Amino acid sequence: MRAKGIELTEFEGLDFGKSYIATKMEKALADQSAALLSFGFNDKLWRVLITSRPFSDDPAGTAVLTRYGELASLLSEKYGKPSQVHKLGDSIYAQSGYFVAGIRGGQSKWFTNFDTSNLAIQLGITATDSSTAGWRIIYENKVYRRDFDASKRSREKGTL
Repeated sequence: MRAKGIELTEFEGLDFGKSYIATKMEKALADQSAALLSFGFNDKLWRVLITSRPFSDDPAGTAVLTRYGELASLLSEKYGKPSQVHKLGDSIYAQSGYFVAGIRGGQSKWFTNFDTSNLAIQLGITATDSSTAGWRIIYENKVYRRDFDASKRSREKGTL
């Protein structure tokens, strides 16, 4: 990757094994902000997380929902029929003006899962505050995911 000019900065935390924030890479999507590459504990790229730029000052989430719909359509064309979870929270979180606050507070959930023989893909909406949201796409290689889970269990067992 470094040969292609991509810069990798180590990401702290071991939730997904050794991980790096990738910068100076060709963006697959115009509104892509960052990519997090996770190599587990055996140097095999098993997980890629791509996040969007923030969609600010939009408590109803109109802009991010529009972009989410576009991306869901593109992913459906490539990976087939998905399963969706589009659930608004109760009370004020059921009102459109509080969509982003509901996402931020965990009261609302908005994601779409795609499944192929070797990939699990999730498109979702996240929020950093009650009026700023973004989309994220997670790609996971299923075989390497199993390897990662086994390595993680082995490491945890060794520390007990």
